[in-house]
Amino acid sequence: MHKFLISMTLHFFALMPLRLNHLLGSWIGLIFYYLKGKTWRISKINIQHCFPEKNAQEQEIILKDSLIELGKQLTEMGPMWLWSSEKTLSLLTQVSGKEYMDAAMQSDKGVFLLTPHLGCWEIAGLYLGANIPVTILYSRPKIKAFDDIVRQSRIRSGATLVAADSSGVKSIIKTLRQGKGTGILPDQNPDDLNSGVFAPFFGIPTLTMTFISKLASKTGASIVIGYAERLPKGKGYHLHIRQADPEISSSDPLVSATALNKTVEDYIREVPAQYQWSYKRFKKRPEGEEKIY
Repeated sequence: MHKFLISMTLHFFALMPLRLNHLLGSWIGLIFYYLKGKTWRISKINIQHCFPEKNAQEQEIILKDSLIELGKQLTEMGPMWLWSSEKTLSLLTQVSGKEYMDAAMQSDKGVFLLTPHLGCWEIAGLYLGANIPVTILYSRPKIKAFDDIVRQSRIRSGATLVAADSSGVKSIIKTLRQGKGTGILPDQNPDDLNSGVFAPFFGIPTLTMTFISKLASKTGASIVIGYAERLPKGKGYHLHIRQADPEISSSDPLVSATALNKTVEDYIREVPAQYQWSYKRFKKRPEGEEKIY
């Protein structure tokens, strides 16, 4: 029953053009904002901690705008997951920095494309799969009904999905050594303290993955970072791709994690409303520190 309802909802969102889709998403985001529920609370806490230099009114503007963008993120899952890859990728009205990805692929040592929880990472991943041979770690969604839909949507442009476990990691290493690519969400919370280090993110000690630096130093893979900026009034997306800070490849976990977080932070500051502030990024705290949520 859940799978049927989810499928029907996604098909409903996929029926409409992006302009109408995002308009409906904006209304859903305003509901999040005015209901002041869990999503509102987590987003507000994160924004207050990350932008202490802004006054209460400025923080409130980011909060409201971010929840509107979150609403768009939910409704755009219809076209992102159900449209053909060609039709979906036609929404990318501009791609800046493709030369960085092309140069990285020419090195024959593989390439990481880092796509944080910023803008529309689904279309960024779809673009990656359509343009380079890529293998992506896949964790099953908490809602099982999403599994088949998400899996099919992410492989339809050519990407290969592997399980987010030891066998998947071996597949990623093999892929990079073959000079191919992999996509990673770099601002995910590591599963445990042994999988990361606490490095500053917006000045806050944040448990940050060391997976990228370990594989980059082992394989010599290049690292680029990108995000698909959601354009106003449903006009599509602008994919930004840039060369990542080379220190992300450092063998020193703290140096690498600090560079990674700084790179992601710089992007977020460009379009702060489009970051997923409802994500509990600061859930795990250093020993002795109070919980943030």
